[in-house]
Amino acid sequence: MTHSDSNSRPSPSAGFSLIELLVVIGIIGAAAAISLPSIGRFIRNYRIRGATQQVAGEVQAARNRAISKNVNYGVDFLTLGPTTYQWVVEDDQTGTGTGRTSARPTVNATFLADKAQASPVFTLPTGVQFSQTCPSALTGGGWDTAFRFNRLGAWCDPTGSTGNCPTVASGASFIYNNSVGSTMCLLETSSSLNRTITVLPGGRVMAQQ
Repeated sequence: MTHSDSNSRPSPSAGFSLIELLVVIGIIGAAAAISLPSIGRFIRNYRIRGATQQVAGEVQAARNRAISKNVNYGVDFLTLGPTTYQWVVEDDQTGTGTGRTSARPTVNATFLADKAQASPVFTLPTGVQFSQTCPSALTGGGWDTAFRFNRLGAWCDPTGSTGNCPTVASGASFIYNNSVGSTMCLLETSSSLNRTITVLPGGRVMAQQ
């Protein structure tokens, strides 16, 4: 007669010992310590690249508006402060016939508040700002508040001359103008990463990747 196995000693319960759990936690902690700096760098690079594309897109929008509106005086792109910017159509876009202003207006705070003339005020992503520190040296010009596109979409430097590209009376000086175009520098403040956006005399917009 055979005996039933029901009276045999049960096997120990499966599970992890305290030492095994501590080893696993240690491995996870080490992996996190290695990967977190890389994740942080990726986020900072993503942030400043996104900001660069955002600003370059609005510069292109200003140029497109100058061409599509066939403006006499142009469309200005301005840096208003370390984190804000805007573009504005200088030609009077309100009224018709003799009711339209023929003289070039002064681009100041009042003019920028006219939504028929100006875009919304755009803000850079948190942690990114305009800077006068660029990846490479800039020469032959100076820091200004704006640049301008004419009706053909070509760039001009608002030097303050009495010609077709007079000075702009509003904004903050974060645009470097010289004979080869305009340059804007963007800075990611927590890492000092920077990128540039350049507008060539013909109007082409180039954003550093």
